[in-house]
Amino acid sequence: MKAIKIPLLLIVVLLLGACASPSAAPMQSTTEGQNTPQGVTPSETIVIAPTSITEVMTSPTITSPPLSTTSAPEEMLETPLPAAPPITITIIFDNNAYDPRLATAWGFSALIEYHDHTLLFDTGGDGRLLMENMRILGVDPMQIDSVMLSHAHDDHTGGLITLLNTGIKPTVYLLPSFPSVFKHQIEQLTPASEVSPGDSIAQGFWTTGEMGTAIPEQALVLQTAQGLVVITGCAHPGIVEILEQAREMFSDPIHLVLGGFHLGSKSAAEVNTILSDFRRLGVVQVAPTHCTGELAISRFADEYGDDFIQVGVGSVVIIENQDE
Repeated sequence: MKAIKIPLLLIVVLLLGACASPSAAPMQSTTEGQNTPQGVTPSETIVIAPTSITEVMTSPTITSPPLSTTSAPEEMLETPLPAAPPITITIIFDNNAYDPRLATAWGFSALIEYHDHTLLFDTGGDGRLLMENMRILGVDPMQIDSVMLSHAHDDHTGGLITLLNTGIKPTVYLLPSFPSVFKHQIEQLTPASEVSPGDSIAQGFWTTGEMGTAIPEQALVLQTAQGLVVITGCAHPGIVEILEQAREMFSDPIHLVLGGFHLGSKSAAEVNTILSDFRRLGVVQVAPTHCTGELAISRFADEYGDDFIQVGVGSVVIIENQDE
């Protein structure tokens, strides 16, 4: 597998409606993936690393069972993790094209492999498409230890039941505000756990806990030797607010922010303000997708240059988790 080397420091169905901005609404239906980013071939893997990687296994066999949620002691949140294996993030479901073998549809799902634990963050909006993309990418559902659902919109939870109908039994981490009927449906198939701010999902995996009121949401925070990696579904509570919550949880800098930033309806001036906040918070690299919006993605690309990572369905981002 050919690798793109990026310099380290430049590096359920629910009937609640989807996260699409008005301009993105037509993308609700499934379409064949098109418009692979210029200069990037589908087989290429994006590597954020101090050293070169020439071959990557994106689907290692997982032997450890799902871990129970436990509250993080204060001293643990303040202690950096020692050097650890790389983190592999594979976009399984997205409305932005990357690998032309895969179909696109409105929604988001990413597979994160780290410390012998595999977590599926969100499940997209279409179970059939989710499973087909997994098949093409060589992802075995049996390797999934846990599932985290960012929020209750069906473009992030719609593939869950199809996934669980394969017979796998990952622990599903969801918000206390999820409808009770949904929680009950999940509990008939697999263990479900409500999250609290600062809960640990597995070694190196943390949740911001439920944020926001109008559309509650959680984000995933990975603690690495390079800094924090924050993965968002739609960032309804505000992408800056989510990053500030991550910084409050840890003393570590923010190395990478990946996922939906929910900026499709924002003006250029508003996006520029958010870019200023990203710089204020010391965000080193960005990989916006899903509901971020074309204008905002373009502005992030201009602002971050080589530290902007183009992602879409089928893209793989590998973070070498070691000190310089």
